[in-house]
Amino acid sequence: MKAVTSYLRLLARCAWVQILSWTGALRWAEQNLRERGAIVALTLHRVLDDVSLRSTNSLPGIIIRERTFAELVRYICERHEPVSLAEATPGSASQAIRIVTTFDDGWRDNYTTALPIVQAWRLPITIFVCPALVEQQEPFWPERAVALLRTTEPDAAADKFLRVIDEVKKCTAEEKRAFLESLGGSSADRTFPAASSSADRTLLWSEIVEMGRAGVCFGSHTDTHQILTTISAEQAREELSRSKAKLEQVLHTACNHFAYPNGNWSAETRALVQDAGFSKAVTTERGAWTAAADPLAIPRSNVSESNVVGLSGRFWPAMFQYTVIWKAWRTKQARLSPSNTPTNARRKALYRKVSAIFAPIMH
Repeated sequence: MKAVTSYLRLLARCAWVQILSWTGALRWAEQNLRERGAIVALTLHRVLDDVSLRSTNSLPGIIIRERTFAELVRYICERHEPVSLAEATPGSASQAIRIVTTFDDGWRDNYTTALPIVQAWRLPITIFVCPALVEQQEPFWPERAVALLRTTEPDAAADKFLRVIDEVKKCTAEEKRAFLESLGGSSADRTFPAASSSADRTLLWSEIVEMGRAGVCFGSHTDTHQILTTISAEQAREELSRSKAKLEQVLHTACNHFAYPNGNWSAETRALVQDAGFSKAVTTERGAWTAAADPLAIPRSNVSESNVVGLSGRFWPAMFQYTVIWKAWRTKQARLSPSNTPTNARRKALYRKVSAIFAPIMH
């Protein structure tokens, strides 16, 4: 029954995307963003080949398949204008949507699987890493939790694990450790040899240096992936300063960019990030990056396998346009001045009517 429901939701979403494409809504939203000089920043995490996909404990929301990623990169480079986070400046109109590509966490597959594709297309990317978690296996608690949950419920759907993980994300570090203990895990952070065959490991320092020399930009994701809004100001300062110093020491270049773990930020944490010396910081809030946006709270659109493929299971440009361009345009941060022309008024009325039909079964 769940499989049928999931398929129907996918079918409804694909139908809605097709309608937006046929009516010109996707092109219209893109044109509006281009005219206003908006930039769209993407959040990716993991790019997995089929073997790693079968063994990972990461949840689907942070995974994109290797073949899908290759098609995505080709599409971005051929259809849009890829720009680096360091050089991106919103405000001037462009002939194509400017797209910034970022990766969070610093997974090793960013080097083994994503890098060859990125280099082939010369796509500029920024990777946000946690220095204290470099060269570790399963350093992030969600993967450890899923591994433990699977020992008791091996046939459970990923959606069930996702609900549990989302709830625990709201807890403090101590509460997370207690949660892992309740599942039978160690209360201490587990570390593993980097040579392990597990798919869930982070980059090696040697790989980070090699990628840096090849033009990949690296930024901070705190030192140990602490959610800044759940720890004290003193702890947050330590997380920021240690990570920045370590990356600058290893890469011999300034570390100016930061990504809030889990996207959680506040006025207080923003001030701490600014005080630490970062000039740009990215969130996970959806939206277009406009000239009016705070450079220390840049919105990004999450990209995973499920939100860029169609019914065929392959990358679908229209779905990418919907997930990234359309939804960015629709957000409050990227709210545009309405047009009063009769044609656009009729279009908007049509979109509202059709959206009201599809929305209940799409979500």
